[in-house]
Amino acid sequence: MSVDNRELEEFQRKLAALKEQAPEFMRALALAEGVHAASEARRICKAEGIVNTGNYRENWHAGDRRVGTRSKDVSDGCKARVRGKTYSIDVYNNAEYAKHLEYGFRSHFVPGRWEGKTFVYQPGFPGGMYVGPKGGYVRGHFVLRRAVRRTELTQPNRLRRKQDKFLREGLK
Repeated sequence: MSVDNRELEEFQRKLAALKEQAPEFMRALALAEGVHAASEARRICKAEGIVNTGNYRENWHAGDRRVGTRSKDVSDGCKARVRGKTYSIDVYNNAEYAKHLEYGFRSHFVPGRWEGKTFVYQPGFPGGMYVGPKGGYVRGHFVLRRAVRRTELTQPNRLRRKQDKFLREGLK
């Protein structure tokens, strides 16, 4: 009596090939999740009208902070970092005033003038405007925190779909 092991050996080869591809697949998943979070941040900014010129909205990126200002690409092209079994990627905003919009700031006087609907900062100018209530605090928008929370809420289903596709294609 003999046993035909060809299908089992073929399955074993496919599993070995999947094992070889797994680290790159995991890096791609981490990058995709970072891009999703940065895209969520852009959607939040657009939906709530947080920005005047679009600079803050367009500066949301995923990667390691190498992208210049106002790049249309959400990813800066870097790979996810690996430490042990953990894959990570940064989601960030390079706009110089991003920290103030994110976390808030004390109200203050800003010297400058208005040109149409845009305020032009001009140091030493006698006129200007007061940002926020006098002696008060302007609350932050917490766009990054909310974008990450939204990403984490939908993450399990998104990752499961991508993982199932990876396994289906690898085991064909």
